[in-house]
Amino acid sequence: MANTHPIAGLSQHQATQQSHQPHRYQLGSRQRYANDVPTDILQWLRENEPQDYSELQTLRRALYTRDSTGHWIIRPRANTMAGEERFVLVGRVSAVLFLSNKSRHFLLRNLNRLRKARRWPPIVY
Repeated sequence: MANTHPIAGLSQHQATQQSHQPHRYQLGSRQRYANDVPTDILQWLRENEPQDYSELQTLRRALYTRDSTGHWIIRPRANTMAGEERFVLVGRVSAVLFLSNKSRHFLLRNLNRLRKARRWPPIVY
């Protein structure tokens, strides 16, 4: 049988209030993993933008193969609850956590826009 005696000095109401303290703020969608690597891809791209065409090629190769290439380091993480693989991409300045294949494709699309804006040739492997 469970111990049903109240804690000395606390009423039943006070004991339930202390155990259910609300958080001071809710985490945003980009801050879901507060104690982990950030998930903001656009911020990461601003800080770690490829300097030339060869860096762009090695970054794209690293994203497609999910292997460390050049100075882009890929560290695998545990899969999500849905079974999608997670990984961390480490650049020159910071790192970013990829939670899904969609986020990886999002970065690849933005890299393609960057390539077009700088008038670099199409990437051919």
